[in-house]
Amino acid sequence: MKIVQIFWMIVIGAGLLACSSASIFVQTDKVEINTSVPADDSLQAFIAPYKKELAENMNRVIGYATEDLVRNRPEGTLGNFVIDETENYLEEHNWLKGKHFISVMNHGGLRAPISKGEVTVGDIYRLMPFDNTVVLAKLPASELDSIVAYLRNSGGEPIGGFQITNEDFSLLKDAELQDTLYVITTDYLSAGGDNMSFFKRSYETVDTGIFLREALIKRVEKIDTLRPIIDGRIKL
Repeated sequence: MKIVQIFWMIVIGAGLLACSSASIFVQTDKVEINTSVPADDSLQAFIAPYKKELAENMNRVIGYATEDLVRNRPEGTLGNFVIDETENYLEEHNWLKGKHFISVMNHGGLRAPISKGEVTVGDIYRLMPFDNTVVLAKLPASELDSIVAYLRNSGGEPIGGFQITNEDFSLLKDAELQDTLYVITTDYLSAGGDNMSFFKRSYETVDTGIFLREALIKRVEKIDTLRPIIDGRIKL
C-alpha cells in the first residue's frame, strides 16, 4: 500500500529532523544523546493525517472468514489459503501461461492466523509483515526429489500443485513432469532461505514484482468469503 510507504518515509524524515535539533557527542566508545529537546508540535500535526489514514486503511474490511485459519504441520488451513490464492492470483493475471506450476512456501513465513469473522487489510499485514515478492522458478525436474525430501524432513510446509505422503508423491491435475519443474515461491526462498538450497539450482527465476501480501489482499477482496480447506495435500 502506497500510504504505508509514504507514512514510513515521513516517520524516518521526522527522526532525521529531530536528530538535527539534538546535541550528539561522539567518543571512541560512547554516544550521548540529549533527549531534553521538546516535541515539535508542528511536525506531529503534519504526521497526524497520515497516521489516521494508515489506521483507517488497516481497519478496512475486505472479507469474512467462516472459521479460524491457522498454520499447522504437515498441512494447515492458513498455508493452504496462502498457496491457493497466490496461485489463483497468478492464474487470473496470466503469469502461468498454461504451465503446471507447483508451489512451495515456508511455514515460518506465516506470522499470524486469520480469525473467524471480518478480515481486514491489517490481518493480511500481520500474516505477511515482510515485503516478500512472488517468484517463478524453473528447476531441473529431478529437483522434485529434493523438494519432497526437504518436506519430509521439515514435517511439512505450505505447498500446492502436488501431493505427498510418506510413501509417495505425485503431481496434481494429471500433469506430466518432463524436463522442467515450474515452481511458485517467494524471493526469500528462491535465494535459498530456510535452507531450501534446491532453489539455488534453478536455471531461471522471474521475480514478478508482486508483493505476496498485496496479491492476497486482492484475492480476499474478490472472493469475499474465506473457507478453510484441508484436502490431504501432505500426509506424513
